[in-house]
Amino acid sequence: MRPSVDRALSLPRAGARIAVAALALWLAGCAGPPPQRPVAPAPGPSASAAWPTPRAAAPAPLVGAGVRLQAASWGDLPGWAQDDFSGVWQALRRDCSATLPPAMVAVCARAAAVPADDVAAQRAFFQTEFQPWRVLPAGGSADSGLITGYYEPVLHGSLTRAWPYVVPVWGLPDDLQPLPAPGPDGVSAQRVAWRDGQRVTAPYWSRAQIQSDPAAQAQLDRNVVVWLDDPVDALFLQVQGSGLVRLPDGRLLRLSYAGNNGWPYQSVGRWLLDTGRVQGTVTMQVIRAWAQLHPDEVPQLLAANPRVVFFRAEPAADPQRGPVGALGVPLTAMRSVAVDKSMLRLGLPLWLSTTLPPPDQPATPSNGVAWNALVFAQDVGSAITGAIRADVFTGTGDAAGALAGRMQSPGRIWVLLPAGG
Repeated sequence: MRPSVDRALSLPRAGARIAVAALALWLAGCAGPPPQRPVAPAPGPSASAAWPTPRAAAPAPLVGAGVRLQAASWGDLPGWAQDDFSGVWQALRRDCSATLPPAMVAVCARAAAVPADDVAAQRAFFQTEFQPWRVLPAGGSADSGLITGYYEPVLHGSLTRAWPYVVPVWGLPDDLQPLPAPGPDGVSAQRVAWRDGQRVTAPYWSRAQIQSDPAAQAQLDRNVVVWLDDPVDALFLQVQGSGLVRLPDGRLLRLSYAGNNGWPYQSVGRWLLDTGRVQGTVTMQVIRAWAQLHPDEVPQLLAANPRVVFFRAEPAADPQRGPVGALGVPLTAMRSVAVDKSMLRLGLPLWLSTTLPPPDQPATPSNGVAWNALVFAQDVGSAITGAIRADVFTGTGDAAGALAGRMQSPGRIWVLLPAGG
């Protein structure tokens, strides 16, 4: 599980931070009778016999107090009939191996009878089992929010420190003590410290403090999981929350989120804009280009974000599997999204309507390509806040990174709630 992964490189333009409350408030306040749903066809002989059995979570609201639901029909979903459903059944199967709300457990049991290669039957299954609801902010008039992308980078590293592999990726420190809530200084993690011979706890080191304190660096370096060859690659690893590392002998390691130092995330893209170093839209490509032109200022760039993410490493037996998200299942490219889990419960299917940047062109407000897709809430991110806010997992490698780095478009969200409650 990877709670609170940092991903947004530029300032989010939409979202609110509001607590969880009961679903019934919205169903009573803004919903009319649900539209008629078609009946799914009888299952065929190719239905999978190995469908996973989810574990039922304790009953809890499926949406939070910051969400207002508006009843919708399947015809209200832009492009519903045109989605080719590639990857949908894989993402649903992965959903069904997790701990899910009780209503989703029942849906998963019935999904086992649907043929794995019959898109028409799968689409009819969703129309039978779910009811679409438009997601709107409870306290505002906005009908769209920000849709961004993230990916799993493939980096170069070594298990031993030797040039050019001199940039550490740290594992979870032994002295890290997470707090249930941020303290008065806003930091939600402590470390053991000694002052005047007394054992005390202190806020964990920020990134700038680590960079300026050789003793802090030495202590963290006792628990390095891998050494990288590029500080900007290390920055993007921190932002994405996971990654693959190719070792000199060709082996691959998968790095997964293990925790953080408790400091609030600050956007390095926002720092570049606020300090006048760049203008316009800041993407990962812009940050990398700026860093290559200003290597002496890279430490300042890194220090602008006080949060440090710690990782665990394991052999990547199946590099194509995808990283594991906060739901505890591997992510599926272009079908898994990170959401604000105080707004939308993890494991729920969503309908996403937004635009993608055109290939090999700078993204602008006017040249986006319409993209409508069935996706699943399977991950979270500390910069992903608000009712209409999603971060799309675009996949692994450079091509996925090029797309994720340019995704920053308005979008609309519908949540698909189990029809049986």
